[in-house]
Amino acid sequence: MFLAFKELKRSKLRYTLLGLIMVAILFLLFFITGLANGLSYADSSSLENLATEYAIIDEESDGAIINSELAPEQADTIQKKLDDKSSPLAITMSELVGEQDDKIGVVYFSVNTEKYPNMGVLEGKDISELSGNEVIVSESLKKDGYELGDKIEDKTSGKTMTIAGFIEKQTYTFLPVIYADFELGMHKIFTDKPSYNAIVYTGSKVTIEEYDTMTKEELVKSMPGYTETQGSFMVMKLFMFIISGFVSTVFFYVITIQKTSQFGVLKAVGANTKYIAKSIMIQVVLLTVISLVFSVLAITGMVQVLPEGMPFKTSAALILSTGALFLGLNLAGSLLSVFKVTKIDALEAIGKVE
Repeated sequence: MFLAFKELKRSKLRYTLLGLIMVAILFLLFFITGLANGLSYADSSSLENLATEYAIIDEESDGAIINSELAPEQADTIQKKLDDKSSPLAITMSELVGEQDDKIGVVYFSVNTEKYPNMGVLEGKDISELSGNEVIVSESLKKDGYELGDKIEDKTSGKTMTIAGFIEKQTYTFLPVIYADFELGMHKIFTDKPSYNAIVYTGSKVTIEEYDTMTKEELVKSMPGYTETQGSFMVMKLFMFIISGFVSTVFFYVITIQKTSQFGVLKAVGANTKYIAKSIMIQVVLLTVISLVFSVLAITGMVQVLPEGMPFKTSAALILSTGALFLGLNLAGSLLSVFKVTKIDALEAIGKVE
């Protein structure tokens, strides 16, 4: 460890430059990952946080709940084969009339409030307590000035509803979700013929011919464009990891080559290969950990100044896992330098000393 610290102190500029490169790469990794998670969450959090475990949809929809269409007769047939607590789910996109006649895009999730499980609201009534024209809305509507008890008007149908509760983590295709009972008829604002997107329920998985039974995770992954978007971000992250590993590996390998003579002298005076290899590994760990700390500080500061509506989501677990993988790649790359050290012959290296 003494050798590792002495080397870092002796070549401050060289290691500082490498550290800055690592900070930049880690910052980009955290930013890309946070953006990917934020976009995914804003696109699908309402499906991730359904109060039920399974959704039965039309098998011709290719797993996309928004493309599924179930007639009332089909819904009745499915529900007869399920527990009494199952409920149809109808997804309808519309707009609210905001202040100064501006439009606020929303998505209605119409359910049977007597059979759909309670969701755990932030404030106000839960879904089983709704009555009349009351609805539960996403907390993201608070930024538009709405409060508990306020009236909201649907632009398409002209219907007026009362905000009876707020719930968190409920957006669909980046739009706030509003939970309403079928009695309000929000699932029929574009047609006189009612239809549903799915039958949702909790319990054991049931297989019904001509229908697909899907988990919430499967519903999210089957959303149009979801896999392609996340795949693009994954490729970007993969290349960032490859670049970081390559830079670190080349840096330490070049330094090892430049110090072949010094390492030979160390071997000649009694230092074994394990001691030298350990110093290299310690340098890699120290540089990576320090870079990780500074990059976390940078990304934390950036989050504070991001626009409120920008989808960005990160967590301690995400940072730790990314940091651990980054450290593992750098340590793996340093093995090339360690291998070079094992091949250094003390007598041959001393002979090169001028």
